[in-house]
Amino acid sequence: MYEITMPKLSDSMQEGKIIAWKVMPGARVREGDVLAEVESDKATMELECFHSGVLSRIVHGDGSEVPVGEVIGYIEAEAKGAKPEPAPEQRVRVTAGGGCATPAPAATSAETRVAASPRARKLAQEKGIDLNRVKGSGPGGRIIAQDVEAFSPGRAPTAEKPTATITPSPEEKRPAIKPSPDEELPAIDVTEEEAEVVEASYRLKTQARRVTAAKHVIPHFYITRSIVVTRLFARKEELKQKYGATITHLIMLAALKALKLHPEANRSYDRGRIIKWKGINLGLAVDAEEGLTVAVIRNAQELSLKEIVERTRALVEKARSGKLSPDERRHPTFTVSSLGMFDVEQFEPIINPPSAITLAAASALTAPVVDGDAIEVGRVMKLTLSCDHRIIDGIIAAKFLAELKRLLENDDELLVDE
Repeated sequence: MYEITMPKLSDSMQEGKIIAWKVMPGARVREGDVLAEVESDKATMELECFHSGVLSRIVHGDGSEVPVGEVIGYIEAEAKGAKPEPAPEQRVRVTAGGGCATPAPAATSAETRVAASPRARKLAQEKGIDLNRVKGSGPGGRIIAQDVEAFSPGRAPTAEKPTATITPSPEEKRPAIKPSPDEELPAIDVTEEEAEVVEASYRLKTQARRVTAAKHVIPHFYITRSIVVTRLFARKEELKQKYGATITHLIMLAALKALKLHPEANRSYDRGRIIKWKGINLGLAVDAEEGLTVAVIRNAQELSLKEIVERTRALVEKARSGKLSPDERRHPTFTVSSLGMFDVEQFEPIINPPSAITLAAASALTAPVVDGDAIEVGRVMKLTLSCDHRIIDGIIAAKFLAELKRLLENDDELLVDE
C-alpha cells in the first residue's frame, strides 16, 4: 500500500487545495497517469502517478484544503504472482518537480537505497553526481531535482544523529497551520443590503496570509531616489526594436550589475542565519489573473539584455496562465516590482522573502531637470527600495541605490556589453 500525500510545491506552501481528482477509487493507474490537480499558493499542478496499482481510497476529495505531507489517498500495488519490491522512487510526483507518495515498507536493496525522484536521478546521471552525497529536501528526505541543481561537489551531506522512531497518532501527524495575522482583527459584520460577499480564491487567501506575515515579521525601511532617465527614455523605441526591451528590462539589467558590485545586497536573514546567495535569482512581480505572483529568473547574474527579455517573456506567460514550476518561483534573492506603465509617481512594496530588498520602479514622468545653471524638461523616475532591516542597513541600501542611479543615468555604460 502506498500513501499519496500533499506535496510541497513551494518554500512558502503550508497547505494545498485539491482542485479535482482525475481517477476514482477502484480504478487502475499506471506510471505517468495524472491522479489529480493540486493548487499551491502560486500555481496549479498535475499530480502524476509514479507507481502502478489500484487507487484504493481517496481520503480528501475535490475542494479540500490539506496541509503539506498529509495523506490524501492510497494506491494498492497489483499482485503479479510475486510480492512487488517497494522502491522509494515509485511515488506520486508533480510534473514540475515535487514529490509526494511514500510506500509503507522500506527499501532494502542497494539499488533503491537512495530515495529520489526520476527527474533527480536523470539530472544526477547527466551531471555525474553520486546521489548518496546529496541531501534531499522533499517529503521524507527524498531527493528532488532542485537538490541536485543546488548540490556542490565539495560539500558532503550533513550527518544526522540517529533518533528513536515514534509513531504519532493521526491527530499528531497533521501539520499545524498557523492562523493568518489578519485573523487577529475582528470580522466585518456586513448585511446583504450593504455589500455582496463572495469567498476569496484559495490562491488569494494564501497571498493575503503571506504578505501580512511578511509585513508583520520583517522590519521594513524604505529609501528613495529620483533617477533622471531622459537619455535612456529617448532610446526606448530603439531598444524595443533591437531587443524587445522595455524600461523594466533595463532596470532589471541595471539591478543585476549593481548586485554584482554590492553582493551584500544579495543576502537573506533566516532565524539567526545569514544566507549569502552564490547566484542572483531575480524575481519579477507579475499581475496574474488570480492575483500577484513572482516569477524567478534563476542564476541571472550573467544574462545579457536580450536573454533577460527572452527569459522574462516566457516566465510572464507561464505566470499569467498559472503554469510556473516550483523552480520558477523558488528563492528570489532580489525582487523587482514595476508600475511604470501606470503613471505612478512612487510606491513602497512589501518585501518578498527570501529577498531582503524589493525594488519598486515608478513611472518615468515628465519633470523639470536642473542641468548646471539651466532648467530643462526631462524624464524622472523614482526608485524605492523596501529593505529588511535585519540584514540590510541604510549604508548598504544607499550604496546599492547610488550604483543603480549611476547605471541608469549613463545608458552607454549600462549597455556597454550589449
